[in-house]
Amino acid sequence: MTHESTHKRFAGPLYALFYSGQFVLLGVQLPFFAGWLTLNGFTAPEIGMLTGVALIARLVFGPVVAFWADHQVDERRALSLVSGVFALGAAGLVIFPDKMLIAVSAFLILWAFGMLVPLTDTAVLRADRNGWLHYGRTRAFGSFAFMATTLVGGVALSHLGVAAAAPVMAGAALFAFCTSFLLPAQAGDRGGAKPVSFREAPKLLRSPIFVLVLFAAGLTQGAHAVYYAFSYLRWSAIGYSEVVIGALWATGVIAEILVLIAARRLVTRASPALLLGLAGAAAAVRWAVTAVEPPLAILFLVQMMHAFTFAAAYLAAIEFIDRATPVRLVNTAMTLMSATGVGAVTGVATVIAGFVWRDYGPTVAYLMMAAMGVCAMILALFVGRIWSGDRLFE
Repeated sequence: MTHESTHKRFAGPLYALFYSGQFVLLGVQLPFFAGWLTLNGFTAPEIGMLTGVALIARLVFGPVVAFWADHQVDERRALSLVSGVFALGAAGLVIFPDKMLIAVSAFLILWAFGMLVPLTDTAVLRADRNGWLHYGRTRAFGSFAFMATTLVGGVALSHLGVAAAAPVMAGAALFAFCTSFLLPAQAGDRGGAKPVSFREAPKLLRSPIFVLVLFAAGLTQGAHAVYYAFSYLRWSAIGYSEVVIGALWATGVIAEILVLIAARRLVTRASPALLLGLAGAAAAVRWAVTAVEPPLAILFLVQMMHAFTFAAAYLAAIEFIDRATPVRLVNTAMTLMSATGVGAVTGVATVIAGFVWRDYGPTVAYLMMAAMGVCAMILALFVGRIWSGDRLFE
């Protein structure tokens, strides 16, 4: 077995472990972090503002980080640097007792995670194209880690209390940072493609098709804002335990994993525009049903729609970027999709939702998310009409 073949053998498992550190933290942060912040004196509008500002900050700094990462000979340098910021923020939750310092630490976590995922996705997608690993299965391992964390975390936190969330998040982020130094070199080789120049980057945002996909994906993913930031507060107020809340989250992720495992077959049968349209329609239905607070059994069924509202929208964006953008612009396109579309839209929606939640209640906040799904579906229909599947430019 050659040295390169040995590296290829472990590329998938190592990137899977790198994903797992990120998504174990997410598996605690999304369901339970709002509860932890509440214990530390944060109100719903403050949680919404903190989450939203961090997401909007991706819009400001995300393209800069992506541009810098695209000019690195070794993609692992960017992954190590951003995961270091990720770990630093998570450690701050454990170290600092002051509310302002907690807010700064939470901001670093939310911002760094939003940068780390598209950078990792880009590296793994390139490694897939270079024959080093299977993208869908590797990414699905991260989702599996998220699912396991929500289940185990729900049971653990029901005994230990939500206060235990911060140490778990810190440990997961530190694990991701350490794993970044073990990732194989050359797995994400660009195949001789030159890095993007400063003048080329704006070409993406001058493309009407790219902008339509940007907002279609952003509105669908952004429609998770209430669910991500406030579902724990509402479900715990209704009387659901941490175990039930963890199981609800895990149900959605199981559906997501099934889609990711079948990613290659799925994207050969359905166009990105079709996947985006289905995702937007599913978001409209999912959040409208959630708004009326259905019985728990129905809520579990509705959670399975995460296969569309997240996984299908995510795959659609990834596949669109792979088909429509030049290789040298993939990292920039991925980060724009995450930071400008998903991050900024989710950020604005979260800030607004915090005040809507306080003043009008969860039903109106979830209906606002359903309306975003309808808008995303309409934009996806336009994409299907005007994009033939070719590259936007060379």
